[in-house]
Amino acid sequence: MRFICYCIFILFPIHLAAQCSSPQPKKSVLATVEGSLATVKVLDAQPDERYHIFRASFSSTTFEEIATTSSPQFSDTNVDPSAGSYCYYIKTENSCGQMSEPSSSVCTIHLKGRGRTLQWNSPFPTQSGAIQYKVSKIDAPPVDVSNWINSERFTLTQQVQPNDNYRVTATMTIQVNGQPVTTELYSSLYELIDLPAIYVPDAFSPNNDNINDTWVITTYLIQTFRLQLFDRSGVEIFTADTPTNTWNGILPDGTPATNQAYTYLINATDFFNENWQQTGKVLLLK
Repeated sequence: MRFICYCIFILFPIHLAAQCSSPQPKKSVLATVEGSLATVKVLDAQPDERYHIFRASFSSTTFEEIATTSSPQFSDTNVDPSAGSYCYYIKTENSCGQMSEPSSSVCTIHLKGRGRTLQWNSPFPTQSGAIQYKVSKIDAPPVDVSNWINSERFTLTQQVQPNDNYRVTATMTIQVNGQPVTTELYSSLYELIDLPAIYVPDAFSPNNDNINDTWVITTYLIQTFRLQLFDRSGVEIFTADTPTNTWNGILPDGTPATNQAYTYLINATDFFNENWQQTGKVLLLK
């Protein structure tokens, strides 16, 4: 008699649950302007993470999800940073599909101006910290027109020209995975367009030939105006409270002024309530 033995194997599926802890909100998120784009950067990014990016425009406080990416850097092609500041926050999704709370919001720096005064917003609206700013004229190469300052406002000198372009650089030190990192952010560009100005001729010839017989000062966007004119001895010989009050080369006693260089002093206020003071010389030639 033979005995036949059998072995029976019963396989049960075993499901191993992934061990995931809830992701923490990111603490090192930045927003900057690069060219014509708003760019969001996650400096404390980790492998196997996805980032849900939310945005609010400068005219709204409502955040909406605009993108999901696994890259620590996202360029927003659907905004115009020169139109206003855009704010962002991110939620982090781990490999188990768990979602973090929102990060703190960060904003692009929008540079704007009134006359010669430039103003901009903080890139961290809900956080306090030491941020320094520097204003640069966009040239070839760029030229710094201010030192590092803590203010979000800067008044340019009277030597600026229409159509000059400016940009603000912000620098700060933040913690990235427990380590201090110094980084820079850039604002949108701002072009000087409606720039108040005072145009003063440097010579005139009051000889009754109907060519440059009067000294005519022209202004743009100037609200109040005060002119004083002095001879070489420092004697005041002419005043005006409006640029339309021109000088014809006649002294207060009614006699013609002699050929010489006269010193002028102009104090004015523009329509942006900025004070102007301008001095120089005008040559009288007959």
